[in-house]
Amino acid sequence: MSAGGDTLEQAKKHDRKIMITDIAIDKVPLVEVPGLTRDECEMIACEHKHLLRTAKESNNSDEVLFVLTLDGMRKAVIMGDEHSVNIKNSPEACGIIMSAQRKNVALLHNHPSTNRFSLIDISILIRYEQISTLSVVTNQGAVYILHKMSCFDYNKTVKLLKQRYDQYNTEAITHDAAVKMFLQECGKGGLSYAKG
Repeated sequence: MSAGGDTLEQAKKHDRKIMITDIAIDKVPLVEVPGLTRDECEMIACEHKHLLRTAKESNNSDEVLFVLTLDGMRKAVIMGDEHSVNIKNSPEACGIIMSAQRKNVALLHNHPSTNRFSLIDISILIRYEQISTLSVVTNQGAVYILHKMSCFDYNKTVKLLKQRYDQYNTEAITHDAAVKMFLQECGKGGLSYAKG
């Protein structure tokens, strides 16, 4: 996914693409996310199923991004390729983000492989105050969600991400290890991480 020149993409280790099946869509779970209401979690689960169906039927199981407000009133759909999807390809999506209230936008996207978030995915969530929630649903139906809690601390979270990015950038750790380490400690910056 891309916002302001950034691309939300799968981790650098690109596993083979997995085609979406009806079984994968049916098994997409409802994930309880600290900081979100039950209704918001149910809406996100429903949107994940719709996202995978859209990717399967209209985008050859490649990446699709839903940009939506948590009240469900506004939504944009952006088609990507096997490894990324660009927010800048949709003026409607950019408009939703820029006109939304603080912490009122969710970015939901699929990864055609089994990868979770990328460092770029996480940086987009952190950077925009309007974005509260970021999710990845894999083409096999696994779900990963990051959400800014009321105690979210921008500076602490940026510092945590920068530490992991620097380690990855100097090849001290792999991209996947950097993401995994960030997810283990993201609560220190006020992000909740949930999976299903």
